[in-house]
Parts: sequence; C-alpha cells; structure tokens
Amino acid sequence: MSHPTASSVADERTLPVLQAQLDRMRGMLYNYSAIFYRLITLGVVVLIAMAAASMTETLRGVAFLIPFFTIWVGTQSAYYLTYTIFARVYATGIEKAINRHFGQDVLIAHRIEANYLYPLGEPQISTVQMRLKQTYIGFITVQFFILSAVIIGLSAYRAWQLIPFVASELPPILFYFPALILWSLFHLIYLFRYFGTRHYQRRIMRVVGEGYGVNYDEA
Repeated sequence: MSHPTASSVADERTLPVLQAQLDRMRGMLYNYSAIFYRLITLGVVVLIAMAAASMTETLRGVAFLIPFFTIWVGTQSAYYLTYTIFARVYATGIEKAINRHFGQDVLIAHRIEANYLYPLGEPQISTVQMRLKQTYIGFITVQFFILSAVIIGLSAYRAWQLIPFVASELPPILFYFPALILWSLFHLIYLFRYFGTRHYQRRIMRVVGEGYGVNYDEA
C-alpha cells in the first residue's frame, strides 16, 4: 500500500485552510460591497430630503449641512471600499497559492476581477483608473464625483443666499465658507493621497506575497 508523500500531506493540510480563508475573503468582499451600495442609496434619499427641506422657510438652514453631509457620505463610502480592496488583495493571493498547489490555474476569479473591475496593480483613485478608457465601475465612480460636486456647488450657493439672513442670529455662520473649503480640501487631499499612492494596498500585497510566495501579475 502506498503512503502519501510529505508534499501531498502538506497539501491536504494546507488546502482546507486556504479554502476557508478564501471563503472568508469572498464573504467579506460581498458584505462590504453590499454595505457600500446601501450607504450610497440611503445617502441619496437623505440628500433629496435635505434638498427639499432647504427650499422651505422653516427648514432652509438645512442647506448649510448638505455639503458637509455629501463629503461625509463620499468619505464613508471610500472607507467601505478599502475593505473590498483588502478582500480582493487577500483573495487574489490565496487563489494564486491554491493554483500553485495544483500546478495550474484552477481558480481565475482574480483575473476576471482585474479585467471586469480594475487591475490591482495599476494606479487608480477609488476604482477610477488613470486613463481615458474606464470599466463600468470606474464610469459610475466618475459620475458619483460629478454629481457630488454639483450637489455641493448648488447647496453652497443656497447657503450663500441665506447667510445674510442668518448672520444676525448666528454670527459664526460668517465663517461657513472658510470652514467648508478647509473641510473639503482636507478630505480631498487625504483621499487622493490614500488611493493615489496605494501605500496601504502595496503593504498588504507585500505581506500576502511574502507569506504565500506569490506575485500579483495578472491581478
């Protein structure tokens, strides 16, 4: 009767662990993607309600909150996006490790994601690749950026109309626009640096690559 080799025993012990981790990362990717889209949907509903309220005499002051709320929704959605990227990075490394065990590409979800969504190895800002040709998720993200800018611009204009009427009752409102500009720049600079440099993503890729002995080609 033949006995299993050391390598086959290692495979039998390792593969279930890798599969469990892969299932966990795929679940994490699904869950945070769902949270991301729920936040966007809820944010749109709240913004519509806020816009309607700002056009009334009683609740016109809501206009001052809309730009800050829009920036918060964008920043929070980007936070959830980082978890989907983390899950993709880890899942890609696991799939490559499993493929190495089999000596062939039995798992190709990471390659499909790289083509259908965006490659992990290319520069991108929140799923928007640094090139003219975009995947659909990149197009939707650009649309989100444009709509957010329009919402902030229109609500800021409404706030500018209201400041003279509110300043007598609330003098600090005169500092509204300097505060809004600083708040906007703070978030924009951080987000562009975070996603543009991809330092966090490179660190995770390096850790996973060293741990599993894989690279991120075709990912």
